[in-house]
Amino acid sequence: MKKTLSPFRTLRAGFSLVEAMVTTGILGLVTVGTLGFFVQSMNIFSYDSGKIMVNRDIRKFTSEMTDNATYANYFLIFPAFDNRTVSQNVTDPVTGAVTSVTSDTSVNDGLSGDFLVLVYKDDADPNKTSRLVGYYRAVSSSDVNAEGPVRKFDVSFSPSSSGAVWTLLPATSTMNTNTQVIELSRGMASGKLFYNLYDRSVMVKGQIIHRGSETKRATNTYNFTVSPRG
Repeated sequence: MKKTLSPFRTLRAGFSLVEAMVTTGILGLVTVGTLGFFVQSMNIFSYDSGKIMVNRDIRKFTSEMTDNATYANYFLIFPAFDNRTVSQNVTDPVTGAVTSVTSDTSVNDGLSGDFLVLVYKDDADPNKTSRLVGYYRAVSSSDVNAEGPVRKFDVSFSPSSSGAVWTLLPATSTMNTNTQVIELSRGMASGKLFYNLYDRSVMVKGQIIHRGSETKRATNTYNFTVSPRG
């Protein structure tokens, strides 16, 4: 005998509201956990990459500056790239005339600055300058505690120049256009990067900073000494 389904009988299909809510909650937890793991993994990767870049910069900076300093004849350290000269009024004791005299602001033994200049003399005439190599933190002299990139310039003079070193330096307007050698740095010698050691050597004391992760920047300190021997 053939059976027929009653028109009033219904088959259960789909999920109930409670089941849908439970499923959605579980998927949400899984998604949050997965995203959290992904973000953490990316932060670890970014931080480790930053540390690698920091160590690379330290090695490169140390090696390059040591090589350049070895053949330099002497050095000058200025307070900052935008602070290398000072003008003073001088009164003639005889005539009483007042004259404005400009001199450099290079620091003496035991003092620090953010702008190092390695000076190379002309082999044929020691009174002339043939080349200048400069390293500086590109920050304003009014904020020694600021973080900023370390930049470099390398200029040669042919024929060699007899002018004072400060007259041969690149204009202060070029502060942010010279070659960058370190992404970010903070000075650690009284808030500055270069320390004058007995007027014979330069102690470089700083902290290199890379962006690293979203929550923690990659940093490392460096401390080395270079001495012109040319």
